[in-house]
Amino acid sequence: MKLKKGQILYIDNQKYTVINMIEYKEDTWIWQEYEIKNDVNEHKWLSIEKDEKNEDIYYLYERFAGRVDTNELGFLYNMKNYELYEKGTAVVQDYFGDADVDKYESCEYFDYVSEDKEIISVEKWEGEVEKSIGKNLEKSRLNITEEIDSRSKTPTFSERPKSNKIVSIIIILICIFPFLGAIVSLFSGMFVNKSMENYIEKETSKYTYVTSITNNTNNKKAKVYKSSLSSVDSTVKDIIDGVPEGITDTIDSDPNTEEDGIGLKTDKEYAYIYEENGEIFIQVSSREYINNSGTMYHSRHYHHYYNTYGSTRRSNTYSSYAYSARQKSVNSRTSSGGGTSSGK
Repeated sequence: MKLKKGQILYIDNQKYTVINMIEYKEDTWIWQEYEIKNDVNEHKWLSIEKDEKNEDIYYLYERFAGRVDTNELGFLYNMKNYELYEKGTAVVQDYFGDADVDKYESCEYFDYVSEDKEIISVEKWEGEVEKSIGKNLEKSRLNITEEIDSRSKTPTFSERPKSNKIVSIIIILICIFPFLGAIVSLFSGMFVNKSMENYIEKETSKYTYVTSITNNTNNKKAKVYKSSLSSVDSTVKDIIDGVPEGITDTIDSDPNTEEDGIGLKTDKEYAYIYEENGEIFIQVSSREYINNSGTMYHSRHYHHYYNTYGSTRRSNTYSSYAYSARQKSVNSRTSSGGGTSSGK
């Protein structure tokens, strides 16, 4: 279930209004955190995620001011022992309201749990740490209505009086012409290249097509290219630079060995960059190819290929690089007259 800005809900019969939302993604796991406030301006956070049965589960948090050292596996607070239960890196997939984030920005999170199932959660953003404390919220305590707070609802164009429509059209026409170039640039940003295969195919000075491999179960194909760049590292960074707003995940399933390669994902593709006999190869395909037992060009890399695809271990190095490349691309479009949603 996804809530809307201004949506009204009741927790223990107390009224709250949704004011902000951040949607997080970690591999295939997606969840939302909503900032809610009541009539006396008390703020809390409602987290909604899916369980293994695809049913909504809820957690209610408030600000936590205590000290937490995330280098430790546990700590004592308020006469209760908390132990590290889960940690990882989450990426912002969507948001609304005044949430101080950008799309694709990432944060590290650490969840500590006590014996009575109380959770202390720590989020580490770039230059900022946020802490909260809460518990699972039973569905019987929560009533989500279909009502939208009228103070947060902007009237639609059809709901406005006719005279206001005419005034609105005149204002729009006056405003739009000086910024026509900016609007064109903004819409051009919607069509930036987000395909790794398209980028690799057009960069013929860097990449040479080797072969295609067909998946016998569904006839999906993976294409294999050889890189003329000097290393796996330079090849990975070049692909990220070529598709800065398309890369959603960078994966290194085992950073302690160089036997495995690096995985890159877009919404629809998976590319695996690896070294074989001193040469750098890229195998790129749709995700459907992987999900139906596709094979590897160099079979000895098969294990790492699949481990990397299924791993939740993001590469800190390449995740940071991808974030910087994405920001440069967005800022470049913005400075050319385009625009982005307001963030930090």
